[in-house]
Order: sequence, then C-alpha cells, then structure tokens
Amino acid sequence: MADSDDGPDLAVVEAKLRERHAELQEHLAELARPPERGANLQFGKRVGDGTTEAVSRMTDAGVGDSLEASDERIERALAKLGEGTYGTCDGCGGLIAPKRLEAAPESVLCIECARRLR
Repeated sequence: MADSDDGPDLAVVEAKLRERHAELQEHLAELARPPERGANLQFGKRVGDGTTEAVSRMTDAGVGDSLEASDERIERALAKLGEGTYGTCDGCGGLIAPKRLEAAPESVLCIECARRLR
C-alpha cells in the first residue's frame, strides 16, 4: 500500500512493528528459560508449590504460543513492508482496510480472509 493521505505512514508503521517485535522476542526469551534447578514440576494429591509451578508453566506455554503467533504476523508484516506489498491481503490480494491496519498494523489478511481462517 503506497504512503498517501488516507494510508498509513509506513515509516511509523515499521517503527511500531520493530518495537513490538523486540518486546515479543524479549518476552519469549523469558518464557523459554528453564525452571529453576530443583523446581518440582509435578501434580500431586495435594496442592502445593510443585502443582502451582506446573500450572504456571503450562499457562506460560499457552502464552508463549500466542506470542509466537503474534511475532510471526509481525515478521510477515515487516517482510511485506520490505517487498512493497504492505496493505495487501496475503489471502485474496485485495487491499486491507486502512482502519484495520491502523488498529492492528501486523495484519496481513483482510477481514474476510481472517474470518475464513477462524
């Protein structure tokens, strides 16, 4: 999508995407750290530190998956900026609504194609 009066400022979009990418990479690195040595990650008959830690790690794994998916979308949006195709849908090739890009600059699918994937 070309930089125009009704389109996004691509330099600002790129800066936001790169900042968010760095934040996600940092958060993912924190989640990837192994548990502290001696941490008991088991489910027992009684709720205790081990159970709490295991539930916490399972929750972190789910959060990590979500963050990785977000990061992949950001990386794709950055690639599209480099290719000169930012603002076009990866699914149908049509234009992505400017309001969608404003709300979620990492969007690489139009609303209709995103709905179809759900």
